[in-house]
This record gives sequence, C-alpha cells and structure tokens, in this order.
Amino acid sequence: MQLIDVAITNSALVTPSPAAEKWIKPLIKLTFPLIKNKSFAKLQAKTLYVGQEYFEQYYEDSSKMKVDTLIKILQENMSFAIPRDFSKAQCNILVTVGEKEKVNMKKSALHLVNSNLNCQGVMLSNIGHGVSLANPEFFNRFVEEWLIDGKLPEGKIIK
Repeated sequence: MQLIDVAITNSALVTPSPAAEKWIKPLIKLTFPLIKNKSFAKLQAKTLYVGQEYFEQYYEDSSKMKVDTLIKILQENMSFAIPRDFSKAQCNILVTVGEKEKVNMKKSALHLVNSNLNCQGVMLSNIGHGVSLANPEFFNRFVEEWLIDGKLPEGKIIK
C-alpha cells in the first residue's frame, strides 16, 4: 500500500539559483516600499492573475507583509531542489507549466519529468504562471479529467 496514488505539480521551480538567491535580500530591501504602492500592486496582481474581485484582499495582505518574511519566502523558492528520492515515487505525477512562463520554470518542468518514470508533463498553451487563478474552470476540468480518466490537458507534451 502506498500513501499517495496521484500527485500534480504546477509551475514548480526546482532548479536552484544561487546567484539570484544572493541578490534577493538587497533587491527586496531596496524595492520593498513598492509593495504598499497600489499601482504597483495592481501590476503585480495582474501578473499573478489575481482577479479584480480579489485585489483589495491581495493588496491588504501583501501590505501587511514584513520585509524579512518576503525575503525568506523568495529565498526558499529560489533554493528548492528535487528531493533525492523523488525518482522512487511510485504514484502517477502530472507536471504542468505555462507556455508563457520564464525559461527556468520550463526547465524545472522538464527536469521533474525526466527525474521520475511516473511523471507526465504538459506545457499549457497561452498561460503564464498561475493557471489555477487565470482560468480556474480549465484548471479544475483538466485536474478532474486527469484524476478520473488519465487524460492529459491540452498543450505540448514535455519529454
């Protein structure tokens, strides 16, 4: 008996970037005041596919964030690597990434797919980072279809 039967990873960054990681602290300290600027927050929310109906909550929450918290979050994000025993995972794993995401995200998806024989990967067309927010109906439908029927979402197969 295994603990997990299926898993989905969407837009996972698994290629550590030590060079970028060392610049996070000084850059965030320099740019942190922008977090309280509503115009900047609107641009950021748009990039993250935060809908207008959620913007005020997004702005309120991000405005409360402390600089050290944001630095820790970004450092953790930039330092994550595929676990040593990931290749031994026996469940079916769907790996997705948006076609409009940055190159390092696409490389991470490819690295995940090539690190476990049970991984299937799909690059989702016309989407950046945040498919579950950008198009929740599509996201929920493809997750359900994959879970129930094993059907891959529309997009380019990652090999």
